[in-house]
Amino acid sequence: EEQIEAAKIATAQFEAASGMTDKLAAFNCLVSMSGEGSSARDAAIQKFYDDANGDPLVIDKWFACLASADLPDLLDRVVKLTNHPDFTLKVPNRCRAVILSFTASAAFHDDNGKGYEFLGDMLEKIDKVNSRVSARTTAGSFLSWKRYNEKRASMMKAQLERLKAMPTISNDLLEIVMKGLK
Repeated sequence: EEQIEAAKIATAQFEAASGMTDKLAAFNCLVSMSGEGSSARDAAIQKFYDDANGDPLVIDKWFACLASADLPDLLDRVVKLTNHPDFTLKVPNRCRAVILSFTASAAFHDDNGKGYEFLGDMLEKIDKVNSRVSARTTAGSFLSWKRYNEKRASMMKAQLERLKAMPTISNDLLEIVMKGLK
């Protein structure tokens, strides 16, 4: 019942919003709804996307909000986002919207290491398309590996080692990876 009431309040703010700030605030609440609030979440996701009408900046916001939602299956949702027709590795802002938003979430640091593996996989792909984005934007998420507990640190470091071993790693990414391994 609490979820339903929260969904009603957030939906009302979302629908009454006269500017992007108000709409985004409500949308951020809605994208993290689960259980009884999931139908409000799904409706808001579709409406925000439709209202964007192809505007790349608004679509980037849409991607970023979805990639940072507080949901237990966030990684699965982010993987689906990378298969969305509007997602491309060739547009740096789109890449950042999804990848960096995810790496700022708690789900990225789940102790199963799948978030780190996902980022490693994405960095391999991004590096082939835009080495500066792979190096300076997204690889930085691994640089602080020493600050984490032993289990997470070793998994993050393993991804850096994996990237270092790529046969076609760009000089840009290699520089950041080597910095991270020091």
